[in-house]
Amino acid sequence: MISVVIAALAGTASIGTAGLMDALNKADLAPVLQARAGPLAARVFDVRLTGLDRGTVSCRDGVSLHPSVAAADIAAPDLIVVPGLDDDLVNSFAANRGWVPWLAKWHAGGARIASSCTGAFLVADAGLLDGRPATTHWLFADELRRRYPAVRVTADQMIVDNGDVITSGGATAFLNLVLYLVERFAGHERANLAAKLLLVDGYRPSQLPYVAFGRERAHDDVIVHQVQQHVDSHLGEPLRVGELAASFGLSERTLSRLQRPGRVPPRLQAGHRPVAQRLPRCLRTAGWLTSAAAIRQRGNLTAARPVTAGTEQDMGIWQRYRDRARMVPPAPTA
Repeated sequence: MISVVIAALAGTASIGTAGLMDALNKADLAPVLQARAGPLAARVFDVRLTGLDRGTVSCRDGVSLHPSVAAADIAAPDLIVVPGLDDDLVNSFAANRGWVPWLAKWHAGGARIASSCTGAFLVADAGLLDGRPATTHWLFADELRRRYPAVRVTADQMIVDNGDVITSGGATAFLNLVLYLVERFAGHERANLAAKLLLVDGYRPSQLPYVAFGRERAHDDVIVHQVQQHVDSHLGEPLRVGELAASFGLSERTLSRLQRPGRVPPRLQAGHRPVAQRLPRCLRTAGWLTSAAAIRQRGNLTAARPVTAGTEQDMGIWQRYRDRARMVPPAPTA
């Protein structure tokens, strides 16, 4: 069996830890509960709630966790899962930073690390994400970048798998992480059974549909506000670059610059840079690929392929399996 350590973080919402542990155990039992025989009936994961010591761990709102084992008593786990921190990130991080040396030690011993939500901050603090892509709750992505500039934060992604370190998105994205771990370590069939049992749609490759854009309207450019409002009001419709630009008296070149954070007109610089990131994010949410290459090659967005993940590579993987009516996209082999 695969030995799994779930870190019992102090002062956090209990759902992030208890919910993750319960979901993983339930997913592991999915074949038995659905009367499947043969190899699928055997348990795959040995899940243990682990504390920095054996004492009770207090969560928010009067909920307590009782670890079955202390970190010092675990020699070489196969997989460590780090739940999310509390919304009060500064204090929650300080209260749980004692996990960082253990993460580094276990990883050095060959264990794989998976984090949910803002658990990525502890993983990053252990130096395990330097020079690598990672995701976290989109609301805290900028803070992760600020604290750990060596980490390539890709907050649009729901799950980022570096092989030995896996990070996932925020809040209830731990359910997607559970299905991903089942897929990766126990196979696609078991993951599909788990998705059915848990009533979870495993196909959520991106956090973009959940991102709030309010802070990116904090600028005084009237034209950009008008374009943003137009895009927001027509998310379900094809949007041609030429027509969109002409509607607001802009050239296609100027509009493409508005979409690209690296090439922003002077009026959008010095504090207005987030505005330039607004259009592509919004259009991706609507389901259209708006890369600069696609715009240059086709001149319109209706000819672009639907976006099913944050990158072209991911898009091919996820789309192939969705076309086969699979419930859970495939994960890399362990």
